[in-house]
Amino acid sequence: MKTFFYPESMVVVGVSLTKINLGKIILLNNIRQGYKGILYGVSTHEGEIEGVIVYKDILDLPTTPDVAIIITPAKTVPEQLEKCGKKGICHVVIESGGFSEYSEQEQSMEEQILGIAKKYGIQIIGPNCIGIINFEEKVIMPFAFIQNIPEAGQVSLISQSGGIGNTYLHALPENHIFMNKFISIGNKLMLDEVDFLNYLVNEDEATRIILCYLEGFNRGKEFFEIARLSEKPIIVHKSNRSPISAKIAQSHTTALSASDAIVDAAFAQSGVIRAEDEEEMIKAVKAMQLPLMKGRNVAVLSRSGGHAVISADACAKYNFNLVSFPQSYIDIIRTIYNTRIIAHQNPLDLGEIFDYTIFGRIVEETIKLDNVDGILFNHLYQSEYEATMSRTFLDTVERLIKQYNKPVMIAMISDAQEMLDINMNHPMPIFNTPYSAAHALAISAEYYQKKQMRNNRGEIDYRKMEKVKQDFAVLNDVLCNNKNPLLHESISFCESIGLPIVNGALITTVDEIYEKEFQFPVVAKIVSPDATHKTEVDGVRLNIMDVEQLEDAFIDMKQSLYDYNPNAVFKGIYVHTMAKAGVEFIVGAQKDAVFGPIVMVGLGGIYVELFKDIAIRLAPVTKVEAWDMIQQLKSAQLFDGFRGKEPLDAEALSEVIMTLSYAISAIDEIADIECNPVMVYPKGEGCIAVDARMVLQKQTIVSKATTS
Repeated sequence: MKTFFYPESMVVVGVSLTKINLGKIILLNNIRQGYKGILYGVSTHEGEIEGVIVYKDILDLPTTPDVAIIITPAKTVPEQLEKCGKKGICHVVIESGGFSEYSEQEQSMEEQILGIAKKYGIQIIGPNCIGIINFEEKVIMPFAFIQNIPEAGQVSLISQSGGIGNTYLHALPENHIFMNKFISIGNKLMLDEVDFLNYLVNEDEATRIILCYLEGFNRGKEFFEIARLSEKPIIVHKSNRSPISAKIAQSHTTALSASDAIVDAAFAQSGVIRAEDEEEMIKAVKAMQLPLMKGRNVAVLSRSGGHAVISADACAKYNFNLVSFPQSYIDIIRTIYNTRIIAHQNPLDLGEIFDYTIFGRIVEETIKLDNVDGILFNHLYQSEYEATMSRTFLDTVERLIKQYNKPVMIAMISDAQEMLDINMNHPMPIFNTPYSAAHALAISAEYYQKKQMRNNRGEIDYRKMEKVKQDFAVLNDVLCNNKNPLLHESISFCESIGLPIVNGALITTVDEIYEKEFQFPVVAKIVSPDATHKTEVDGVRLNIMDVEQLEDAFIDMKQSLYDYNPNAVFKGIYVHTMAKAGVEFIVGAQKDAVFGPIVMVGLGGIYVELFKDIAIRLAPVTKVEAWDMIQQLKSAQLFDGFRGKEPLDAEALSEVIMTLSYAISAIDEIADIECNPVMVYPKGEGCIAVDARMVLQKQTIVSKATTS
């Protein structure tokens, strides 16, 4: 991987000797911007471009380059790649478009390219990309003219879109954010975001902050696992969030769409910062360039009373505490500057101060306070009088930030030209409104909190997970019969893995009702492979008090099923003692096509799809993560006690979450498993699932049926 970024020699395949074309631009960029390695060109004719020799064929090159950049028509790429293989070139960037992003029919050409790459052991970036830039080494692969390559910094970007990547190439330096490496991955035929994330996180010492623009994931689980172990901040601008954008992304870079809720869950669990757009991405980078906000306590210092009020609103929006200043602090402030107008409170109005040395002293006294985690400073000034002093003040703040290891977000309000100049040319990150500065503090605080949660998540109980896997044997008969488990079989499995769940009996005939003993009142539920949602077929009867009512329920539910679907299969009814009333939750787990096993908890019962109060994590989860899922719910207050009600048993519910997460992770055969509802009782009284549903992987059912 390192060879792509630090090649000692490169060849550009597809340059023109007579006119400016994309290949020639790539060659000229490297010549003029100072690439120190050996360059070659390949064209239809031999010649020379500004001292670089151009050959007619890759096989004619005098040496074997480290990297080949192919930018020729799509139909010619397999032939050129074959020549790269014969020449011994093992690192190839295919910038040509016209592959699977253009038409599904073009996938055959991509398969041909993969075959050639496998034959010769070639690694490929692209196709349909703009390649790599290494700002340290002046390695430039994009096909747009670059006039002056910015200085190298510590921020690296992986972009699925060349256009969006190019936008960030301009926007980041304009905000005094300097890049180290840029990678455009295009269609991700071979190397994808996971490969480059792994390199930037684990191998590249020059990168401190990692940015990604992604429209989809090839290997979501692997991305998650790398991110979860990263000590470098990872900020992802993830688009492709709707059915409309999914269709566009498919035609753009063949991106596959994952559920946005699952993406959010994976990011939260692994400590990835999600940016909604370019503006938030830049804001997040600026926040990561400063020390992290380690709590929610903010001090607002403002040169304008009005902006102080706006800042208070902004802090409230992001759930910050405007802490009271201690009397010792107020006494010190009064020795620095005293006035009858300024109230010594938070926000602190500095509107009558014009001595810039005082601003610096007040910032230092404030940042020293133990109960202040970060500062929002509203800096209003007239550049025609205060430009030099303002820059000196920013230098002072920058020094204090390093000294006390706390963030100071400066909302700078001045004329447009002044703000643009500061933003581009001064290393101190600035923001243009109090809300923007408060948002940056929130990004910092939330990242710190997610990192703490991630790094203190506890351990997975692998012995219990192995036992759960072994307990799947109770469903061997189901697998051999080529069926998904029915209600009673799903309940039996849940009971075997230790879930608290109702224990009843399957009744297949009316006669069996009178042969068994029941502890009334009971519940009767229809058992049929054609009744996934039992309420839709009137398939649940509560508070049945005797066998006569149970017989009536049996007959009525059977008829209701046939009314709903005349071809339905009726297997009987499942009867169990009524569980006592509790608060209904749902706990489910499934295998996601992009991220693998996931687990979910939410407010349950028949309203789960209406209220959508759910929390999701990638499975398996630890006890700490299960608790965090419960705390994320809008209904989390129920576990602390709400309106005089006793707190619910979060400990018991978290055990259910954890156990189902083990099941979906350990047992390949399970595609989906759900307990809904789970009745949760007051703290110390536990919980009980009163229904269960399972779906097995289709390939598992088919293969088991074949072997039987």
